[in-house]
Amino acid sequence: MYRVVVVDDEAFVIEGFRAVIDWSGFNCELVKSATDPFDALDYIEKHSVDILITDISMPQMDGIELIKKAHESNPVLSILVLSAYDNFEYVRSAMRNGAENYLLKPLDQNELAESLSQIVSHMKERTALSDTYGSSMLTFRSNFIEEWVKGTLDEDDFITRAQMLGVNLYLDNYTVIIFTVPTNLSSGNEKMSMLFDFMLKLIIKTYVAHFYFETPSCLVCVISSNKDSDTINKFVEKINKARIIFDFPFFTSVGNTVDNYEDVTLSFRNASKFLYLKDTALTSIICYAHKLAPSTINVIEQEFTSISKEDYLEQISRLFWENNTGHYYSMLLEILYWGTAKTNSPKQTEPEIVNLLRSMKFNFGSVEDYLEIIASFIDICYKIIRTRENHQNLSFPCVDAVITAVHDFSDKDISLKSLAARMNMNSSYLGSIFHQQTGYYFNDYLNEERLKYAADLIKNSDEKLKDIVNKSGFSSQTYFNRKFKAKFGLSPNTYRREYKIENLK
Repeated sequence: MYRVVVVDDEAFVIEGFRAVIDWSGFNCELVKSATDPFDALDYIEKHSVDILITDISMPQMDGIELIKKAHESNPVLSILVLSAYDNFEYVRSAMRNGAENYLLKPLDQNELAESLSQIVSHMKERTALSDTYGSSMLTFRSNFIEEWVKGTLDEDDFITRAQMLGVNLYLDNYTVIIFTVPTNLSSGNEKMSMLFDFMLKLIIKTYVAHFYFETPSCLVCVISSNKDSDTINKFVEKINKARIIFDFPFFTSVGNTVDNYEDVTLSFRNASKFLYLKDTALTSIICYAHKLAPSTINVIEQEFTSISKEDYLEQISRLFWENNTGHYYSMLLEILYWGTAKTNSPKQTEPEIVNLLRSMKFNFGSVEDYLEIIASFIDICYKIIRTRENHQNLSFPCVDAVITAVHDFSDKDISLKSLAARMNMNSSYLGSIFHQQTGYYFNDYLNEERLKYAADLIKNSDEKLKDIVNKSGFSSQTYFNRKFKAKFGLSPNTYRREYKIENLK
């Protein structure tokens, strides 16, 4: 049976719990009731307890403090909070510290029974998971963290699994940090294993943290700090010390800090942007995803095919000379990211770009130093794009037909196989030609174009989301939401809201 502790400074409330609740009906046992939270905490620290039900406002120690201390002793403790105050800050603070539910006094017996039933249900699910997966539980959890940061779970499934795994979704902030090792040092390196072990111990000791390994040489962490935690800057100082201690190069990319679990995908996307630099001279530098002004991003992220190299560099030069925020380094990283993204084919890195990045000396004394590096980089980007365009001018008619068909967004059932059948071609051969000519695999191109079309409709129309999903060729809104968030880092509704807010400024 699940062991329950009830804490309330009003004795009649505790008596009500004893008289009203049929604990055995919930497979529970009321093992301790207390009017003094210190008495309850002492019991929790010395005995096995599964559920804590506590008042939020008590003279000896408030419920929030009790929750914190109880969780220090028992991290998997399930908590139900009671209060006479309908105050959002109380609710937020309680949920942030691990409460599963929050009920207002006077208590409604049915609501109390329902909340208790939900808590017991979640505990049973966690037990079942542990029994089912056993030693593989860490893998199950890692898979969930990966799906969280990449935005591949729909909302209902995400919430359910988070509750099953005891992941707190109500913390003040979340930051994604990615640690990775240069490719030439990532195979069977003992120092790498020691480094990651050190990093995990450091993170878990300092923060509320979740993590998974993208590859054996790439560690992805989601960390949350509170007022007692080190700031990200202090944490970075510790990372630099670790670099010296281990005498081993590793690359660290820090995403932007977000204030809710839904935007963790955005932090991950921003941290991931810089991973292409891991094999460059930047292995000894930590990359931050600073938030640049949308107007700056708009200048940087122009389509190279729609503007001449000279005009692009002139606009970039103006950005740097007129910049008064001091974010020169952030702008450089954004330009390097954008150019690399536009010149690299999916799953394929352009050797010229890689070689240039590896040879770059990231020592800057002036704006001229930044612009000199950018000019060299953009020159190569434009050469690659022009070469690709010339190659595409020799395109097969079948490739043009595929592109035209993809842009008929009303065809939800389009596939490489169906297109090949229309042209009396082998689908594998058509896919090979398409990839050779465009640099895209068919499904990647299809999703890319549909998402761009949908994003344009979201920004520039007031159509309902379900209509946009249908118009852009997606047959499932859940699938669309997942893909959209993975690409843009925001849900479609948040994306529309952010765009409108920005345009009002």
